[in-house]
Amino acid sequence: MALASNSHRATIESKISYQHGWKESFSVIVGSDEVRTGKPSPDIFLEAAKRLNMEPSSSLVIEDSVIGVVAGKAAGMEVVAVPSLPKQTHRYIAADEVINSLLDLRPEKWGLPPFQDWIEGTLPSEPWYIGGPVVKGLGRGSKVLGIPTANLSTEGYSDVLSEHPSGVYFGWAGLSTRGVYKMVMSIGWNPYFDNAEKTIEPWLLHEFDEDFYDEELHLVIVGYIRPEANFPSLETLIAKIHEDRKVAERALDLPLYSKYRDDPYLKITSSKGQ
Repeated sequence: MALASNSHRATIESKISYQHGWKESFSVIVGSDEVRTGKPSPDIFLEAAKRLNMEPSSSLVIEDSVIGVVAGKAAGMEVVAVPSLPKQTHRYIAADEVINSLLDLRPEKWGLPPFQDWIEGTLPSEPWYIGGPVVKGLGRGSKVLGIPTANLSTEGYSDVLSEHPSGVYFGWAGLSTRGVYKMVMSIGWNPYFDNAEKTIEPWLLHEFDEDFYDEELHLVIVGYIRPEANFPSLETLIAKIHEDRKVAERALDLPLYSKYRDDPYLKITSSKGQ
């Protein structure tokens, strides 16, 4: 595996030295000061393949920039694009595949060994926490989809929203006066409805007899299911959401995930998350 960047070699090594083990993960590192021309020229990728003793046509490039995609294709390589800016996938049409985030990379599609960390259709993660009072959403959950979501305000969670890619996640939900429940949630722009802002829309997997607006809701998110996607019809969107529910319900019975049901954060009644 090689790291091929438009930054200078010294800058690359300085940056990755702050993350333990990152430099050692790459057999080859190539900076733009080591070749004649940087991206979108193919020189950096061709030099990386040469140092890896690989044919360019047998190499896979993973890129977040448009000029990087252009450079990879010019080098005769297959390219997977992970756009660094949301809602800009149309600019990456030269890539062989465009994915939402690195969580969605499937090496086996490119003749590489598959990742081993997926479990029953879910990707485990270190738990992360969101909490606050339940707020009124746009009314789409119950009225349009027949799926009542317990919406949370995104205020104060800009760091969390920027750190975690849009997509469908799952975990446990604690309501201050009702208990702890299984939960599946979406974070993102919801392409079918084309939200103007990134939202947090948890679905508590329990039948409630009444609304609980303003009640304190705490979430412990423990895994990932799939990327955000658009759908050709409302019916296919609803069917996919119910499929997500089944995946989450099964996964949360596994000891790997069920242990977080007792996380102390779900019992706390403060108005802010960790």
